[in-house]
Amino acid sequence: MNVSDTSGYRIFPISISKNLSNKEAYIYLSLLFKSDYKTGESNVLLETLSKETGYDSETVSGYLHKAKEYRYIEITQKTCGKKEDGSTKTKNFYKIHIPQKDFIMVNREFLDFHIENLSIKEETDLKGFILLIKCICLNNCNFTYYSLRDMTEHLTISYATIQKLMKKCRDLELITYHKKYYKIMLDYFDLGNTGYFPKDTPDLYKEIYNTIKLFCENKEIETPPYKKEFISQIAVRYNMTKTELKESNDIEFIKKYSVKYQLGERLPNINEPINSLNYFVKVLTNKNYTLPVNQEQTSIKI
Repeated sequence: MNVSDTSGYRIFPISISKNLSNKEAYIYLSLLFKSDYKTGESNVLLETLSKETGYDSETVSGYLHKAKEYRYIEITQKTCGKKEDGSTKTKNFYKIHIPQKDFIMVNREFLDFHIENLSIKEETDLKGFILLIKCICLNNCNFTYYSLRDMTEHLTISYATIQKLMKKCRDLELITYHKKYYKIMLDYFDLGNTGYFPKDTPDLYKEIYNTIKLFCENKEIETPPYKKEFISQIAVRYNMTKTELKESNDIEFIKKYSVKYQLGERLPNINEPINSLNYFVKVLTNKNYTLPVNQEQTSIKI
């Protein structure tokens, strides 16, 4: 993963949604931001995490040991002096297992923002729930087609809890419902909206994706995450940069190779969310591209 500065973000495993509750997930995230972003190492005190999440130290410890059971972290105890009664004093040290794929990226600002009229513990429960919903969103976007009942098959919390927390999120407009899907209205996830592309991305690929992104924004729909395999298929057909097109005096030639023009002509109306760039591959090239079976599914959201 080539990111110029990820110190303000932490990598959060998507699989947590299947293994940890909303409370456990948020306390794990709190530990992440008390850990070194490169090594994953931390010597944070349980009391510090307790103060920031609203749960007592014993409960926080139990939640972290649950994360340990699923191999998200390692916990070791080391001697750090003597107590007043002469007994050995120990302290927990943590080591985060940083995933290389199947993750979301969470901005530090997600921890820092506060919800009016909620206690710290209530915030932990609600923000942990939003984390879990983010994990089951399509391709790292901010929306999911799962119904509340469907969510019980992908999360470790009960249907009643999902109903209660989703209602709270909707009342606070943190999550909205649009006919068939739920959408997270917070922008604290991924390296989104930063203009970031993987290292050595061709300028043509960037140009094509940014054109699609602007098209989606004008249509008020979520832009699918960047994935070079899909953009490369479009680039085979639309292999001229904007600068190259401007050098031509042939209007029909420009129309033929302009992604912006072709999108406007082929997609005058869009009424449903688009969850993959493959949609645009089909629209622009009249072909359906299938990713190889062993292709990693990690995507970058721009």
